[in-house]
Amino acid sequence: MKNIIYSETRYIKSKTHALRNEKLSFKGGQKLGDLSIGIEDNATLRKVRRIVEKRVCQDYYKIHPHVNGNARYATRRHKSNAIRNLYGWVPVGFKYCCAA
Repeated sequence: MKNIIYSETRYIKSKTHALRNEKLSFKGGQKLGDLSIGIEDNATLRKVRRIVEKRVCQDYYKIHPHVNGNARYATRRHKSNAIRNLYGWVPVGFKYCCAA
């Protein structure tokens, strides 16, 4: 596997596009990117956050299997940035260390 830098813009955009097209079974097959998190209830927001966390962390640890240092900070930052790339803003409860 080629050595990929996670902060590479083209790579993040392709992963965000893949997240945007993921279908949600609990919303009748609606795509994750088509969901408006500003008007959804809190249960839906939590589910969306967990889905994004899972996908971003899976991808991050696939690229960096043996991370030394502060991987928790890096994954939180990537989750916040992925949500910001999907929806244009990060809800208040999702802001961990997002550089807004």
